[in-house]
Amino acid sequence: MKNGSPTDKQALEQQLTALRRENEELAQQVKRLIRAEGKLYEYQQVLDLQLNEYKGLYDLSRRLSGSFYIQGLFRETVQYVVQQLEYERAILLRREETVTYRVLALDGYYDPSEKEQAAAITMKYGAPCLSPLLAGREHVTCTATSTEPGNGCRRRLLMDEFLVYPLGHDEVPHALLVVGNTATNAPFHRRVQESDQALLSMGNLVGLVSSILDTHIFFERMMEAREQERVAEAKYRSLFENAAEGIFRRTPEGRYLDANPALAHMLGYASPAELVASITDIGTEVYVDPASYAEMQRVLAVHGRAESFETQIYRKDGSVIWVSLSLRAVRDSEGKVLFYEGMSEEITKRKIAEAALRESEQKYRQLSEALERRVKQAVDELRQKDKMLILQGRQAVMGEMLSNIAHQWRQPLNMLALLVQDVQLTHRQTGLSEEFICENVRRSMEIIQQMSQTIDDFRYFYRPDREKLEFTVSEPLDKALALLNGSLRIHSIEIQVLKTGEPSIKGYLGEFVQVLLNILINARDALIASRAASPLITVRLYEEGGETVVRIADNAGGIPEEIKEKIFEPYFTTKGPEQGTGIGLFMCKTIIEKSMNGRLCASNSGEGAEFVITVPKTP
Repeated sequence: MKNGSPTDKQALEQQLTALRRENEELAQQVKRLIRAEGKLYEYQQVLDLQLNEYKGLYDLSRRLSGSFYIQGLFRETVQYVVQQLEYERAILLRREETVTYRVLALDGYYDPSEKEQAAAITMKYGAPCLSPLLAGREHVTCTATSTEPGNGCRRRLLMDEFLVYPLGHDEVPHALLVVGNTATNAPFHRRVQESDQALLSMGNLVGLVSSILDTHIFFERMMEAREQERVAEAKYRSLFENAAEGIFRRTPEGRYLDANPALAHMLGYASPAELVASITDIGTEVYVDPASYAEMQRVLAVHGRAESFETQIYRKDGSVIWVSLSLRAVRDSEGKVLFYEGMSEEITKRKIAEAALRESEQKYRQLSEALERRVKQAVDELRQKDKMLILQGRQAVMGEMLSNIAHQWRQPLNMLALLVQDVQLTHRQTGLSEEFICENVRRSMEIIQQMSQTIDDFRYFYRPDREKLEFTVSEPLDKALALLNGSLRIHSIEIQVLKTGEPSIKGYLGEFVQVLLNILINARDALIASRAASPLITVRLYEEGGETVVRIADNAGGIPEEIKEKIFEPYFTTKGPEQGTGIGLFMCKTIIEKSMNGRLCASNSGEGAEFVITVPKTP
């Protein structure tokens, strides 16, 4: 048709337009199909990669599940990371008894020096780079541009980007898995990225390894527990079989369940089996006293245990021995007594020894009482002898005192005689006036008073001591010097008394006067014998350190060295028989040390001898 109508042209154009639209739609569909095919290819690659990883995980799981060797598990894990997941480096650190982790396995591309450095890495669980794990994160991610705490570990781990995963499900992880790359080699290995898809492979590996590791650890702990149980059982069995004491288990009704050889031997049976089979009622067949068995049962019922319960039991041959029993109740979960277990120790020899000891104690007590009576009697005798010696010493001094009194009375008696004669002469010549009589009486009374004072001083010295009194030292010293005043004045012996304060003593006053008299008489006699140019006796009185001190020194030349150690011995004297008995200084030392708990010593000091009396203020 050469010339078509307008209607035909319009229809043709519409058809062409429809064809072009269809063509465009087909082109769009083709493009979509091409893009879908590309996506499908990508998905296929990812799926192939995942299938390959799952196959690798499956093979790894199969290899690891057949072994309980943790070192092998760790080595296989780091190898898988490097070979299958294609990270450059992998390090596995295991926890020690503390929270310090040390390298147990590593793999990857290291220089020799780097590998040695990496093998020495240690980490503490509280390190800053592990803080995300402490906060509950499942892993630590440190990318090339990361600013998280993990950055501080880059140099230590020899990685510029890394992941840290805890292995195991303990509160403190049993191990740490570190994987990553260096900056130089990062483009050639799987990158460290913070995305679920990127971390899926590591998550699968960590889940598998953690599960197997937990199984390994559980197996190790179970084996350790079994070994400990085996060792404990072996120890218990060894102790049970070889114990020197009898060990047993018995029912509440009184029948042995088990016994060791020591108990069988103790009761005279050939073996534990014979013992268990032969005895069916412990209360009647073993215990000598049924009341003792009843008491044992009562204690067990009340307290659930009995300690060191001593009783007598029968042996197989009927002989009786003493034993000490310790038992405790073993109960079930509801508190019912299953059986009693205990230990038995034979104490027959100890009981015999105790009986012998009681008998010996009785004899010893009797001997001790008899000895105490004899000692008391001897002490009383010694005290009587001491009193007699003191009396003898006092009587010896008394002779000296009588001589002094006789000398002191001679002059007053002469004066009295002259006064009496003067009365007679005056009466004959001029007659007695009242004034003369009064003066004569006054002078006579003074002389008589002096003579009476001498008698009082002598009585003061000779009176018996009944109890300890507290007195100042000046009092007995004045009495002693008054009694010796005449003899000291005759020989021109000067007395110098130096006193600090008013020192006092609690003791026997008369005995202390006797001590002072003996020492002063010895000093006087030494001065007379030495013929000193200016004879002097110095007496010092003072207190020091809670004690009263009396020092009596002379200038008679001192005590000869050869007799210095003997002067306090009884009956030792350098005077003739008519001058002394040798018990004076001995009694002085006895009085001071025994009666007054003090000390008396002598030494040479300065120009003569010095006697030092030291007495506690409260003896």
